[in-house]
Amino acid sequence: MSGPKPYVVFVLGPPGSGKGTQCQKLVEKFGYKHLSAGDLLRQEQGTPGSQFGEVIDHHIRNGTIVPVEIT
Repeated sequence: MSGPKPYVVFVLGPPGSGKGTQCQKLVEKFGYKHLSAGDLLRQEQGTPGSQFGEVIDHHIRNGTIVPVEIT
């Protein structure tokens, strides 16, 4: 299966720097899909029976970084 390679854009910055706002503008202008690591982690955190939910919850509550093995 060949075809054009998809564009992958990473938007990085500290909390409150406007990453979500900029990503929304990219979605609106170019039709990109937006995947937020934080949103995905919070979704997993709230999933009953999740293999990693408790670990994610611990790190989010303590303001520490979720291990790369989980992200």
